[in-house]
Amino acid sequence: MEKIEFSQLTEDQKRQLRQQMAAEDKARNEANKKLRDDYEQLKDYEVKKSFGHLQRVSSALAEEKVNVFNQFGALLAMKKELYNLSEEQMDLQQSHTFTSNDGKQSIIIGSNVIDRWSDDVQVGIDRVTAWINARITDKDSREIITALLKPDSKGVLKANRVLELSKKAAEIGDTDLMDAVNFIRDQYRPEKTSTFVKAKFMDENDQWQWLALSMSAV
Repeated sequence: MEKIEFSQLTEDQKRQLRQQMAAEDKARNEANKKLRDDYEQLKDYEVKKSFGHLQRVSSALAEEKVNVFNQFGALLAMKKELYNLSEEQMDLQQSHTFTSNDGKQSIIIGSNVIDRWSDDVQVGIDRVTAWINARITDKDSREIITALLKPDSKGVLKANRVLELSKKAAEIGDTDLMDAVNFIRDQYRPEKTSTFVKAKFMDENDQWQWLALSMSAV
């Protein structure tokens, strides 16, 4: 291909070349603009169409979750009566699993709970700490009991550790310690953030598999 020196062109040739380049730039810009417009239109259409579908799926799942909780409400009441469970025990058991008689299918319902305590819980913690300092001389035993009162990374006392402490106090059998631990337990104010429904089934290889109830799990 012969190389063209722009400086050697006549003014008319230069003008024609500039017009040709401008026309090519214009055509390219128009093509890019059309592609962008087509992209924006298709994006808007697909987002709105898919959002509508997903919104209906979400509403159906939310409605079904309410139905499941309503249907299992009677079973929870019977479970409480059958096993002589207190309201506290029912609250502390944050999930309940119900399995079919053939052992092939299970439904799990429950609540996601954040541990919360009244402002007076520190009084009970101080009482337990004072009891430890006065009664426990063995270093390992002190560390074990003290660890049960250790808050998590957010500075919140963990309910499961308090339950372990309660069991430990019952084993020791000291009235002052049990009273202090019971005081702590009385300050428990759990906050339920959400409820959940899970389902699993036994596959042909006798392995439990979770039923996919979220799009990320499919």
